[in-house]
Amino acid sequence: MNTRLSVGIETNCTAPLQLERVGMRLFKLMGVDSLLLPDHYLSFVPRSVWNVDSTPAAKMVPSPDAFFDPFVMMGMMAARYRRVRIGTGVTESFRRHPATLAQAFVTIDHLTGGRAILGIGNGERENTAPYGMPFVKRVARLEEALTIIRKLWESRGEPVDFDGSIWRLRRALFATPLHGGKPPAIWVAAHAPKMLALTGRFADGWYPTIKMTPAEYGQRLERIHTAAAAAGRSVATFEPATQIQLALGADRNRVLGQMLKVPAAATLSMLLPGALWSRHGLEHPLGAEFEGFPDFVPEDVTPAQIEAAQRRATPELFADALFAGRVDDVVAEVRALVEAGLRHVVIWNIGPIVNGATATDLVRLAILVRRLRRIAIPVVRPAVPSGVEQPIAARARYGTSAATVS
Repeated sequence: MNTRLSVGIETNCTAPLQLERVGMRLFKLMGVDSLLLPDHYLSFVPRSVWNVDSTPAAKMVPSPDAFFDPFVMMGMMAARYRRVRIGTGVTESFRRHPATLAQAFVTIDHLTGGRAILGIGNGERENTAPYGMPFVKRVARLEEALTIIRKLWESRGEPVDFDGSIWRLRRALFATPLHGGKPPAIWVAAHAPKMLALTGRFADGWYPTIKMTPAEYGQRLERIHTAAAAAGRSVATFEPATQIQLALGADRNRVLGQMLKVPAAATLSMLLPGALWSRHGLEHPLGAEFEGFPDFVPEDVTPAQIEAAQRRATPELFADALFAGRVDDVVAEVRALVEAGLRHVVIWNIGPIVNGATATDLVRLAILVRRLRRIAIPVVRPAVPSGVEQPIAARARYGTSAATVS
């Protein structure tokens, strides 16, 4: 078990390819433990606000929607980047059959020597609805997909039958051997109770993508451990992770204020749920009941709504969603999450949207990666009376041998 925090970076997985390659090489030199890729058709940024006049990043990335296929990219990465873990952050089962996911990640696991991570969630409307795929039965679909993937991986080449409401398998074969006899790691992107329960029942790791307080992170991790215990699953090697949306700078308030001045960055506030806006006494441009990023379709957003987001959003609202400011500020926030159970942090650096990825920004990012990787995992073990078994969540949290719908 790692004694230090693992640190990864989520790349953009967008054109131009040379920029993506340079970024990956830089991240590898920074010493990251993992490289994860998004699986998108569209970005979260409306095309209307992505231009060289107002968005510094547009000078390097002409379109935020020019995504490469992450499954093809992972094959390239497996051949080039040794020792780092490689995976999706995250994919889903709307656009790919569970058998396809099972096959692809066993392949990546072989190519990487057992370092594949199948990061998976219950999907986003922007990647489904515009392409004619009904965005329904999200949790049920993911549950069936995870069940099928596990059944195929555990089948040892024997025929598999499965009767579900979405998929049915009849003598389906999966004869591809698992690398080292072990399946790839599955990380589930989960936030709400049903998804947290699925994570405990099926996953090897947890990959939430919204910012939480340490108390919230610990409470949700406890739900996962409880579900795992009910399913008879060990959490000895379970890996609590999180994605952090990052914007570094010399001053926290200045960074947050700058986000509001760049329309492409300000529209990211629309990804936040209406309930969070209401908590700050603000009216979400898409309504108080808006769920957040899973329901967001950038091409459906009107210019008036974009203007309202930029005008209404506040630095305080962004502070509840971003890890922003100096390296010291971010390290302190992540360290608190480590005390609550976090073991693997993955950075999505959105700062370049505002500043265009200056040399200073890259130096700050490298320093942050190094500082985060130095954070020690707590080893304090709670006192347990003789003959009384330590609770499963506490065992996992302290690193002992025994570890809305989105």
